[in-house]
Amino acid sequence: MSVQLDSYLQGSWKRGDSAPRSLINPATEREVATIKSMSSSLADALHHGRETGGASLRRLSFAERGELLDKMAKVLHEAREELIDLAIQNGGNTRKDAKFDIDGGISVLAHYAYLAKSLGERPWIVEDEPSAVYRGAKIRAEHILVPRHGLAIHINAFNFPAWGMLGKAAVALLAGMPVLCKPATSTAWLAHRIFEILLDAECVPDGAFQLLMGSAGDLLDHVGPQDVIAFTGSQGVGTTIKTHPAVIAAGTRVNLEADSLNAAVIGPDVESGTELFDLVIRDLVVEITQKAGQKCTATRRVLVPEAALESVREVLLDRLGELAGQTGDPSDKSVRMGPLTSKAQLDDARAGITKLLASAEIIHGDPARTTGFVGVEDGTGYFLEPIVLEAKPDAVLDPEASFHRHEVFAPVTTLLPYDGELASAAKIIGLGKGSLVSTVYTDDREWLAGAVAEIGPWLGRLVVANEKFANASMSPGCVFPVANHGGPGRAGGGEELGGVHGMGLYMQRVAIQGGASQIARLL
Repeated sequence: MSVQLDSYLQGSWKRGDSAPRSLINPATEREVATIKSMSSSLADALHHGRETGGASLRRLSFAERGELLDKMAKVLHEAREELIDLAIQNGGNTRKDAKFDIDGGISVLAHYAYLAKSLGERPWIVEDEPSAVYRGAKIRAEHILVPRHGLAIHINAFNFPAWGMLGKAAVALLAGMPVLCKPATSTAWLAHRIFEILLDAECVPDGAFQLLMGSAGDLLDHVGPQDVIAFTGSQGVGTTIKTHPAVIAAGTRVNLEADSLNAAVIGPDVESGTELFDLVIRDLVVEITQKAGQKCTATRRVLVPEAALESVREVLLDRLGELAGQTGDPSDKSVRMGPLTSKAQLDDARAGITKLLASAEIIHGDPARTTGFVGVEDGTGYFLEPIVLEAKPDAVLDPEASFHRHEVFAPVTTLLPYDGELASAAKIIGLGKGSLVSTVYTDDREWLAGAVAEIGPWLGRLVVANEKFANASMSPGCVFPVANHGGPGRAGGGEELGGVHGMGLYMQRVAIQGGASQIARLL
């Protein structure tokens, strides 16, 4: 029997009045929950968040807000097993993938709870040292961050219902901004249950955390100049948000995390049989298969020196071949990769692979396969086995090549043979027009330094890996609260996390100018 998931707005649960939308177990295609969207105006919900929630949060010091985050982390950790089960049922996650999402969200809460201890008792954060406004002047200027008097509107993606919700909320709440969260509908059961648990435990002040289920309705019609919109999803929807008339008119701050053609760049010095080569393969397998490839940080393009192409291809396809009998219903403990989260995602992935075939050929996997998946009847579930393509030789440096223009959000990646020259690698990365993360594998320090300078401008995060640290390295798809998450261009141009840096999204930078002794006493 499925459950009805209601919104929590203005301090109470509210049931929508539209036609119900079903949430589906993507392995069995059975309904697990339903949602009815709200047709009434959301103006009052935004006002409630700004006035009631904002005032409540700003009365607390950073340390006190940190204590709330710490309580949230502990309460959710206690409910971890229940949450993992929901992620398996509604998200199609394996147990390992469910933990990746849930534990990731909890860890961001814990990190910002710890960070709060260092922020002091003042209602602002001092960013820098005082500077004379001109040489010899007694007047100084110093920059601080103060909480914005608006609402943080979080529109989250389907692939990380826990991490997306909690990661954004942790930063906003510590910064002193109330949150209205709208999870993606197809996987919203997990986010809804997380919210219920936090509400029952009285983790946040009245109005500081609201939940909108289903459609966004007229949400954007009522944004104001102090509000912040943080969106994770497709570039098309992100553009719609940025160009919404009310957003433009109010000058509402918008942070986007959108499409991303992340890359792995194998340096010309990486040799088969080394620990660094093994790390390359290990990372690729993780980034292709984890969450069934439905990660904004998954590796979509693999730059392989032509001399190493045969060995990389052979070992990678060998490792992926071992998964052939381990894809299926994630409730089966033998399964290592589950389905895509919805039929729409599967249809989009297959259509995307067809686009990639204009510039590449499939060397592993069958996009049309519907049989032989563990624990389900043939033809049931939204399954796609890992697909690896190899670029046609004349397409690698072609700006119009499909793998430089289109992200397939699924267990799909493309090998791009290149000549091993840094200039070529940098050009190929740039053809993706902006990414969240890419990785460079090399022991050549000069080549790496050049890569940082030439590839770095296209990225939000650059992971560097060498032989010495191969055993300690973590796959590039892991997002940590201490590091920036975001990217230029196609990736949305946004920035999140990064410790205190991420709090700047929800705070106003103010230059305080005055006499030197006055500034010193005040700040």
